[in-house]
Amino acid sequence: MLWFQPTPWGRWALALLIAAVALYVELRPDAIVEQPFATTDLVPGDVVDDMNSEKRAVPAGVLDGAAFGDVLSRPVRSGDPVLRSDVGLGIEVVPTGWWEVSVTLPQGADIGDQVRLVLLDTGREVGGVVAHPGSDDPFAAADGGVAIPPESSAEVALAAAEGRLAVLISTG
Repeated sequence: MLWFQPTPWGRWALALLIAAVALYVELRPDAIVEQPFATTDLVPGDVVDDMNSEKRAVPAGVLDGAAFGDVLSRPVRSGDPVLRSDVGLGIEVVPTGWWEVSVTLPQGADIGDQVRLVLLDTGREVGGVVAHPGSDDPFAAADGGVAIPPESSAEVALAAAEGRLAVLISTG
């Protein structure tokens, strides 16, 4: 005897839906966003705009790009992307009249971080601001620049040159 069962339309539809979703996830185009790239060499203080940079299409999430109108806090070479870490968003990082001294900075130091320089022989503390971090290149010098007030510049520079200086970075 032959029993006729109903056709499993629901299961077939569900299997086709799962296959269609899998194909879409696998073959969908990447999200593309426009990011600024420098067309000329840029220096700190320059405003990122269409006169000195151009927008190029890059996949979303690859670069954390700056926006037009942001103010640079570090130099950017021609052809390089202008990243959010390159801009100070119009905030002056180093106060006017302060001096910059070259010191070895701890890992993770970034522009604008508050630092405390401790002179090891006297115990005197001098507040400062990271003006530019050290290089990430393991073969380059790890020194960065810390801006300090003018009244302490000679003492701190002498301590840095003689290796009598400890650098503390604020955690928050």
